[in-house]
Amino acid sequence: MRMARPRILGETKRAIEEREPPAREDLRHAEWLSEESKSIYEEVLTSAKPFEMYLSELAERKIHDHAVKEASRRLEVMGFLLGEVNIWKGRTYTVVRDVGTTQLKSSSSKVRFDPEAFPKLFFELDDSGFDYVLVGWYHSHPGHTCFLSRTDLDTQRSMFNQPYHAALVIDPINKDVKTFRLTEDGYEEMPFAVFRSDSHQVRRPTSKQQRKLKVKPVVQP
Repeated sequence: MRMARPRILGETKRAIEEREPPAREDLRHAEWLSEESKSIYEEVLTSAKPFEMYLSELAERKIHDHAVKEASRRLEVMGFLLGEVNIWKGRTYTVVRDVGTTQLKSSSSKVRFDPEAFPKLFFELDDSGFDYVLVGWYHSHPGHTCFLSRTDLDTQRSMFNQPYHAALVIDPINKDVKTFRLTEDGYEEMPFAVFRSDSHQVRRPTSKQQRKLKVKPVVQP
């Protein structure tokens, strides 16, 4: 998937807050996690370290349902991961509370947002109900397993290149899911956990969010 960056005309920077992550008793591993990925999950769960990403049950269900909906036609799906960036005991982690997506133009090997649907996407993001940060993106590889293609890597490097940014890939045919982060020479799998959506307080916006965005960016196929 190749995604052109919307032109941002104005933005507000927000400091990363010190905040305790979701409690371990409220965590579980994701559905469709491979045995190898479960080992990574268990290693972090039994350590004193926080996970690098916490995915709410709400976000997990939406991603799962979105991928499964188009699985029979072998169509890829995609969307944004909406959440927050926090720090705890010197370690940065993200919390994904919800996802955002819109109409897509997709095939079995590529996907992009429909340029005509960007206004709807941005309006829905503004109505998300909490003060979110784009902490990454998700997309599906129906029948192709979970990895980042060269095009996926280009997207990650150009749009999601902060240390906390993640790429979640789900394969609804082989029933697999993984999250990845960039490294200096490529990418690697990163550990994440699913938490009960009602177990970690949502940060509400203090005022009406205002975004000044050109809503019809050029999107490359």
